Amino acid sequence: MKIRSFRLKLILSYVFVILVSFGFVGIFLDKNLEKNSLRNIETSLINQAKLIENQIFPESIRKEDAPYLEKLARVSSLKTKCRITIIDTRGKVLADSEKSQEDMENHLNRPEVQAALKGGIGSDTRYSSTLKIDMLYVALPLKDKNTTIGVLRLALTLEGVQKTLLAIRKTVLLGLLFALGFAFVLGSVLASRATRPINKMIQVSRKFSEGDFSRRIIQSSQDEIGELAVTLNKMAQDIENKIKEIENQSQKLAAIFNSMIEGVIVIDKSGRIISMNPTIEKIFGVSKGDVEGAVFLEAIRNNDIAEVIDAVLKKGNSLSVEITLIYPIRKIFEVSAVPIFDSGAIAGCLVAIHDITEIRKLETVRKDFVANVSHELKTPLTSIKGFVETLLEGALDDKENNRNFLKIIQEHAERLNSLVEDLLSLSHLESKEVALDKKNFNLRQQLEGIISGFKSQLKKKNIEIKNELPSGISVSADRGRIEQVFTNLIDNATKFNKENGAIRVYAEELNGKIKVFVEDSGIGIPEKDIPRIFERFYRVDKARSRELGGTGLGLSIVKHIVELHGGMVGVESIEGFGSKFWFILPRA
Repeated sequence: MKIRSFRLKLILSYVFVILVSFGFVGIFLDKNLEKNSLRNIETSLINQAKLIENQIFPESIRKEDAPYLEKLARVSSLKTKCRITIIDTRGKVLADSEKSQEDMENHLNRPEVQAALKGGIGSDTRYSSTLKIDMLYVALPLKDKNTTIGVLRLALTLEGVQKTLLAIRKTVLLGLLFALGFAFVLGSVLASRATRPINKMIQVSRKFSEGDFSRRIIQSSQDEIGELAVTLNKMAQDIENKIKEIENQSQKLAAIFNSMIEGVIVIDKSGRIISMNPTIEKIFGVSKGDVEGAVFLEAIRNNDIAEVIDAVLKKGNSLSVEITLIYPIRKIFEVSAVPIFDSGAIAGCLVAIHDITEIRKLETVRKDFVANVSHELKTPLTSIKGFVETLLEGALDDKENNRNFLKIIQEHAERLNSLVEDLLSLSHLESKEVALDKKNFNLRQQLEGIISGFKSQLKKKNIEIKNELPSGISVSADRGRIEQVFTNLIDNATKFNKENGAIRVYAEELNGKIKVFVEDSGIGIPEKDIPRIFERFYRVDKARSRELGGTGLGLSIVKHIVELHGGMVGVESIEGFGSKFWFILPRA
């Protein structure tokens, strides 16, 4: 079983050190005490044997005087408390203090006896099968004139030594147990002191793991734990700073991501949507929360974009295509997809969807504009060229027709001049560089002056015009530009009106602004043409418009002038029942 508590490990380490130390000391002490005890006993037995040796006569050994030797053995045994055995050189026991001679076996093979017969002092410790106890044997050679004639052996039981060693072992064991208990208590105290700052670090570190990096570890010690506390505090500060930096960057990226005009979708390698910005939600009418995690084609049913994503995820190459979205509204998009790599492998792709509907529309308008300008210029130029060539070929001398030809050339030249002037005026207005000379003036009075300039045109078609603007109506605007607005609107209302028709100009209050209406009883505008009526060169009836001398730029100029004043223009019309053009200006 693994020990998970550092405090317990520390306590057990103290206990283990004491246990091992006492174990080594106890074993060393036990061995040395036993060895020294045996050595001392052996020395004592040798000294006693030498004393007894002096009482043994060589003749008693040679003659095997058993009574004398047995008596000597028993008396000496009582004095020395040892077992005494006298043995001849053949190993025969001549006398023994414990048993009779007849009961003793031959001792020639005893190690101590062999050592003594060789002239030395022999000793051995072994279990005595006779007395059933461990014995220490010491044997000395018995000599007669340097000739060994027998062996004197003394034996002493080790029961006392064993009892003494046992008592010492018990004492050592009790000391070990006391030391272990003391080590456990002392280890607990020291471990508590050592682990207290560690526990504090653990608590604060848990707060770090929960994202709270405001906490700090207070540790005044200068040891390794103090250094660890300083390191953890510095780490927390660094992480907190990094997180703040990452959060700031993330907020900036999120702000950029969410405010992008282009729609952006992030796809993972399995084709699922990871994220998208609000533009995508608006384009496809989906909710970010509903589609995140879903397969692209399930969330946004557009096969063209799905094929682009699939190609990028498979090949790992950037891809850009132009697609047309039919539903919910018709729009043109440029779809660009780039792969996202992670460690060299494709991890997903980033899809950017840019709405180029207006760009394509502007390109179409530009093409139409060039075509219309070319056509508008070509018609009068062709006529002028044709009549000039006619005059040069001889018609100049034709007094009946040459003036008519020149008048036609003059009319086309004036038409060209009007067209160029209108184009320059429109270009100037569209540049937004027009400096308006705004002043407060009476709109009704201005309209009266403009109407007087149309008297001849109105009279030709017998058209009645009514100025129903209030007498006190005033606006804050550029007088010259507003005159141009009225002129163009009344000119159109006159040209496209019916014989014996009527024109009515009136106004109404609208949230602090003036909404002016120019209403006619003319031919009206088809419903399909109303959305494009303010475009350059757009004509409802092209043939009649040119016949009436229009350039096709009048209403476009009106729109730009009013918008420069911060206003709006519009038209209401029913084909065959006249038109009602209106514009809004700020009130003075």
